[in-house]
Amino acid sequence: TDMQALLADGEAYFKVAVVADQVYAQFITKSAVHIYALDLDRPGLDRVVAQLRDSIVREENGVLVTYPFDAALAHQLYLSLMGPIDAELADVRHLVFEPDGAMLQLPPYLLVVEQKGINAYLARSAQPDGDAFDFTGIKWLGRAREMSISVSPRSFADVRVIPASRASKPYLGLGNNAQPPIEVRPIAAVGQSCDWPLSVWQHPIAPDELFLANQIVGGQNGNVVTGQAFSDTSLLARDDLDDYRVLQFATHGLVTAPRPECPARPALVTSFGDGNSDGLLSFREVFDLKLDADVVILSACDTAGMATVGASRDAGITTGGNFALDGLVRAFVGAGARSVVASHWPVPDDFDATKRLIGGMFSAAPGTPLARSLNAAQQGLMDDAATSHPYYWAAFVILGDGQKALLTKPAGQ
Repeated sequence: TDMQALLADGEAYFKVAVVADQVYAQFITKSAVHIYALDLDRPGLDRVVAQLRDSIVREENGVLVTYPFDAALAHQLYLSLMGPIDAELADVRHLVFEPDGAMLQLPPYLLVVEQKGINAYLARSAQPDGDAFDFTGIKWLGRAREMSISVSPRSFADVRVIPASRASKPYLGLGNNAQPPIEVRPIAAVGQSCDWPLSVWQHPIAPDELFLANQIVGGQNGNVVTGQAFSDTSLLARDDLDDYRVLQFATHGLVTAPRPECPARPALVTSFGDGNSDGLLSFREVFDLKLDADVVILSACDTAGMATVGASRDAGITTGGNFALDGLVRAFVGAGARSVVASHWPVPDDFDATKRLIGGMFSAAPGTPLARSLNAAQQGLMDDAATSHPYYWAAFVILGDGQKALLTKPAGQ
């Protein structure tokens, strides 16, 4: 009843719960509740999600490879998860999805809700000139539905009632770390320690999307910080971070351990700064940032789905089941962010897909809910044969409440 009181008409909260080897679902709307066991057990769910992830993108010999997405398997998973409430979903315009178990590794947008589009895809791709990567016409769960990811009912309730940011400036972009200075390279390169290898800092993410976002929403009052100025020590020393309504990090996220025998050290890669700088902004240090942001965007590799129990505990999280998301979200929410946008896999530069997603999200009219602006940008990529594979449009998820408006103003104001 507490959750029902938080939900508006057209909203639903869908919770997955893994208990031992059994998987349950709970579907809550303002007027109804459905609780049921899935026809998939935990090992079965693990296998299905792993197969779907492998058909999106996987690393082979150090290279990311994309395969034709297994839409038929995504439809089977949809029926297992949501078949019993399929009719009720037709009236849901904003779905809050709380994952557990293997579903922590998979954005729910890419579940396929009907067979008709799959049949058309199979017939089309079987033609001599058919394109197995053209998924236009597939009816995705996220096709025309706004979606948010929750780490727990309490977390969602807390974020829902937080008032909007009162920050005076629209945008701060951070990323494109500098190469480590010579004096720290031997430390970072020690092979038998639990330090991250030097290669972590050698492939910074290009700042193009930061400048694009700043151009759209920042204007004269926005700011982009890159290179040597983007260091852990300089960030922790800043006293103006709470002046910005939107913060975006275009850098690598380290959410597992350097090696299995090492403790988890979840962090975002930065440049090396002064003193005892380690070139990392740990989730624990994120708590020390003073933010007043409507949203923090992490354009980083796999920050949404790969953190471990140890990583979450390192971020100060000792309770709760969704460890992979809990530490990440609570770190930034605890620092003063309303929502976090993070990625499930390394986001691609092909066909300007990431720029189109980020640019589309920021180009929405002022006051547009964050989930609505992201959904509109996703639909643009879904309708383009070149970017209709989920690899291009499904990586980013909104952790928190996507109905919070992205309070942008026209550039220069």
